[in-house]
Amino acid sequence: MEISKGYITDLKSYLPDYLLTYHSINSRNFFRCLNPEHEDKNPSMHYSDKYKICKCFSCNVRYDIFDLIRLDYGIDNFHDQVVKVAELFGKKKPQFNYPEKDYVIVDYNSYYIFCFNHRFESDYLQSRGIDMDLQEEYNIGYDPKNDKIVFPINDNCFFARGTKDDSKIKSKGKSYLWNEKILDDVDSNDLIYVTEGIIDSLSLLAIDKNIKTISLNSLSNIKRLFELCEEKNLNCNFVLAFDNDSAGLSYQKKAEEKFIELGINSFPITLISNFKRSKDLNEALLEDKELLKRNLDFFDTQLKIFIEKTNQKDEGDYEL
Repeated sequence: MEISKGYITDLKSYLPDYLLTYHSINSRNFFRCLNPEHEDKNPSMHYSDKYKICKCFSCNVRYDIFDLIRLDYGIDNFHDQVVKVAELFGKKKPQFNYPEKDYVIVDYNSYYIFCFNHRFESDYLQSRGIDMDLQEEYNIGYDPKNDKIVFPINDNCFFARGTKDDSKIKSKGKSYLWNEKILDDVDSNDLIYVTEGIIDSLSLLAIDKNIKTISLNSLSNIKRLFELCEEKNLNCNFVLAFDNDSAGLSYQKKAEEKFIELGINSFPITLISNFKRSKDLNEALLEDKELLKRNLDFFDTQLKIFIEKTNQKDEGDYEL
């Protein structure tokens, strides 16, 4: 069958059933926000039957059923999201007979140049402790038309953040990790710090510009990291420096279990346990940069000593 607007509308109407079946949520009541980056202590999300979406009245995210499929199953392109919903609810699967937008490769380099040339028009990142040198090193720019900071991921993918409301958008297409190119040249002695958000990774670089760090851009994108580990047959060491909240701690545990399965060293740590007000690395950078630096230096040194001793022991065993 060919896909149609009516078919998509029909699938969207299954959102209350999806919430009940796969999240045990009664859509008639307020419930805890499903945004993995929002620690919702008081239920602030509600289902709108008019628009067939869930809206959080605290962090302002809006999810339809396809957004939840992306979060829950790590499915990035719309075609596969539609197929998954159809599969879950016994609908006939569609056949796409036209180019699907998520498969279109867009070259954003001219847009990056435009944004980079306007980088001085916003002090948003400076106010968050990220200096202009780092912005220039990673080609970070500012889109004055949409009032957003633009973080290039690669030629065909970017993430952006609003300077006033902290809203986040992702370009169409496959999700990539920020700075994942560093994984092209790593060995068994390397420590790679994995953070949830780009600004968290930049916060580490603000303390130590030689540190190796990548950002998931969203906890749900951790599947991409596992794929890269298998694709590149990586043997480096990952430091899981996620946010100090329930979502971050939960994903740290899941990631550690997966890395054990892959035979890769990982170290779930928190660099901000002794901070009074901070739940993420950027907040810690602003609260007490020197304390965060001491924490980072301590853990980094201890982990490198452990890795060096482990590698020496392995080499000794091999020679025997």
